[in-house]
Amino acid sequence: MVNNFKSLLLALESIVSELKRSGNNESASFFLLRYDELKRHSDKIPQKIIEELTTCRAMSQYANFTLKEEELLDIVVDNAIAIKNTIP
Repeated sequence: MVNNFKSLLLALESIVSELKRSGNNESASFFLLRYDELKRHSDKIPQKIIEELTTCRAMSQYANFTLKEEELLDIVVDNAIAIKNTIP
């Protein structure tokens, strides 16, 4: 799970960076808040945050994500799902 957690943090960093670069600051803020929350509670991963990240794929349609942003979102969601599947 440690590798999944690190991968999720890296994926969040990537999507935040890409969203900011394209001027999609509202969506970037959504992911940055979850990133900060995960970093703050790295000793016990908040299930609520993981759940939010597993179900946010539709955001790409509403926020007009580019193809690259959609690909980065898929990585975020896949990592969150991997973590969710290991949480008892």
